[in-house]
Amino acid sequence: MLQALRSKGLASVVYGVLIVGMALVFILGFNPSAGKQKASLGEACAARVKGHCITPKDHMSAYRLLIPRGEQNEPQMARAKQMGILRVSLDGLVERELLVNDAERLGITVTEDEVTDAIYDGFIHVSLPSDKVSIASAVRVFDGKMRVNFKDSKSKKFDLKVYERSIKAATGRSPTEFREEQAREILAAKVRDLVRTPVRVSESEALAGYIEERSTATLNTITVRSAYLAKYLPPPLPKDVDAWANDPGNKKALDDGVEERKTPHLRHILIKTEAGATPAAKDAAKARLLAALERVKKGESFAAVAKDVSEDPGSAPAGGDVGDRTDGFVAPFKEAADKLKPGEMTDAPVETVFGYHAILRDAPMSDVALRQLVAGELFVKARAQRAAKEMADKIQADLMAGRDAQKVLDEQIATLAPATPAPAKPPGAPPPAADGKGAPAPKPAADTPDTDSMRPMIIATAPFNKGGEPIPSLSAADNTKVIAFAFSAKDKDGLDHVLQADHDYVLVSLKEHKTATKDEFAKDKEIYLQTLVKQKEDEAFSLYMKRLKDGASSEIKIDEKYLEAKLGTSKKTTDGGAPAPSQEEEEEEGP
Repeated sequence: MLQALRSKGLASVVYGVLIVGMALVFILGFNPSAGKQKASLGEACAARVKGHCITPKDHMSAYRLLIPRGEQNEPQMARAKQMGILRVSLDGLVERELLVNDAERLGITVTEDEVTDAIYDGFIHVSLPSDKVSIASAVRVFDGKMRVNFKDSKSKKFDLKVYERSIKAATGRSPTEFREEQAREILAAKVRDLVRTPVRVSESEALAGYIEERSTATLNTITVRSAYLAKYLPPPLPKDVDAWANDPGNKKALDDGVEERKTPHLRHILIKTEAGATPAAKDAAKARLLAALERVKKGESFAAVAKDVSEDPGSAPAGGDVGDRTDGFVAPFKEAADKLKPGEMTDAPVETVFGYHAILRDAPMSDVALRQLVAGELFVKARAQRAAKEMADKIQADLMAGRDAQKVLDEQIATLAPATPAPAKPPGAPPPAADGKGAPAPKPAADTPDTDSMRPMIIATAPFNKGGEPIPSLSAADNTKVIAFAFSAKDKDGLDHVLQADHDYVLVSLKEHKTATKDEFAKDKEIYLQTLVKQKEDEAFSLYMKRLKDGASSEIKIDEKYLEAKLGTSKKTTDGGAPAPSQEEEEEEGP
């Protein structure tokens, strides 16, 4: 025992006496059977595993190891709650006890020297659930161990007082209790190693896995967006809107839309300013906004002016509409907008980091007018979605016939008319203000079907492997189909049907394959083999652990009410949902 200490060499007899004294303290304090008690039938247990009681104190000790006391601040505790560390730590203890039980069956033991050497070397063994290996690095557990520092800051050598103080702060346990827990942890670790050790991966298997994982595909995609078609289709006829509104099949959508629009929406006109703009440039932007407001005051609708001059690409096409809520808006905008009553408009430019804004809250509308407005908006959306589907189907048919993709897109875009222009400015309207450099500030060119950034375009995806997500806008099921297509098709082949992504339609063709090579594998072989072996070891142990759990399912009892209390449903918690220490725990911890 304490071979590591003896190997250091003694400089004097006095120093030797001190070392022997320290060793006696270790032997007496770390006796595996010292202070060990069997759980009584009436004892409170966070969980019972084959008759062994995992006490709340055991659980909280494991939990606190995963969140060191010095790091129990609000962000850390919130992260712990998100990761479910309370449950993770208890599930780890349950698995540990199953492994300890199996170790006894197999005749595996742990010696005092093994426990002492682990502590002297600065390791604490920690059990995490076999299905939660992915969080190990996040809680600083590597290969089932956590690196700690029990050394004196000056001598840089193991220090008994530092050790005792550290484990008390980290776990709330005495040296004897901590040693007993570590003996069980090391016993469980031996069984894990026993399961993992036989795992082998041949070089040919690794090469096949490498090529499977590292080969990539790149797609060409074309997206036909409903919002794009909505901008360039002719204005709807009133009779068509009425027919849509009177269709019984549209009643629910119309009723829901009216209910949603009962709170008047906000609209804004934005004239942008660049970061670090000169005072003259800011004055010019403000003057342009004031000129826009003057048009509104002379009778033009706010929505029409917003479409004409606003530089917010997201809301300008919708007449500046930004919805009825201001959550998440920058503070100056939110403060100004929240003060507006229905029908009111800001009387002075509102400055934000984006530039200068004029803000209007729509006037309240009668039920009839509101229903007509919503019916018109929903009809335009429904018509645009139908048109998008029709355009996507036409493009798909032409591509499957072997026609050039760009030529097909150009033909389809040419069928659209430019958006309806805004009303002409009234006579005497002020010209655009100067930009601070003596020249009139140019007004951004209006989008046309063939310059609009939302137009159908051929866009290549990033290279992806079989575990990737090639087109994020698609559902998981459709991405699975796309991946299967990408790794079975030939270059330039196209998927034989159009995919839907919400209100948009996506066409897919294979741009290229890139197959991983033996030479690439040779460069990455050592690291890849280590990674693959680790994955297979985890898989083997996970299957082993599942068999143990299934075989002992009737002998595993977890106190869910205890967990609920710790999570805060029936006991006061600290920020982030972490359990607040009980009075008993606080007294044990000391200052």
